[in-house]
Amino acid sequence: MTITLVILAVAVVFVLWRLSSVLGQDQGFIPQFDRDTGGPERTEAATDEPASPQEPFSLSRDDVDPASDYSEIQSTLSQINERDALFHPRDFLGDAGNAFEVILGAFASGDKDTLSSFVSKDVYAGFAQAIDDRDANGQHLELTVLKAPDTLYYSAEITGNTAFVTLTVRSEQIQVVRDKEGAIVSGDPNQTTTVEDHWNFSRKLGSSDPVWTLIATQA
Repeated sequence: MTITLVILAVAVVFVLWRLSSVLGQDQGFIPQFDRDTGGPERTEAATDEPASPQEPFSLSRDDVDPASDYSEIQSTLSQINERDALFHPRDFLGDAGNAFEVILGAFASGDKDTLSSFVSKDVYAGFAQAIDDRDANGQHLELTVLKAPDTLYYSAEITGNTAFVTLTVRSEQIQVVRDKEGAIVSGDPNQTTTVEDHWNFSRKLGSSDPVWTLIATQA
């Protein structure tokens, strides 16, 4: 089951790639990972059927950043899996990649409605201001993510009843900022840039609310 969920002239591009004024300050940039826990609606006849067993926990070394401690992450994710039936390591990585593309796409296109459904009010204000500044300068941002980003576990911990999971997100992107006449202000449509960031998510374990909150992103 998947989670439905994932920067302007030189200064604007800097905001795009690192979003340091919004994302690099541990400020609760909050997309909602909307995990559909349902499937077909249960009928009265199916009410007494036993629930399907939880998927066995499995974590490959290929899913963990080589710079991280695999054993420590494996142990923590196993505990999260035991305490939260909605957590599946492989699904989480894929869904985080999907969220990444949605968020960058919405910011680049100036889609405030989509952004508002993925981020907290405070962080939305930062994105909205950046979009407004770009519009005021008569500029628009073209952003292409060439393929699905690579997502790897970087760290994980449990504090009280809350899980914290940090991912390494690597993507191949092409970005260009153009003025109102279409002339290039910055970037190169023929230049691919590799971008790597760390995205930190949190969620209350066992909560009926399936939302994972992205609480920080850092380069």
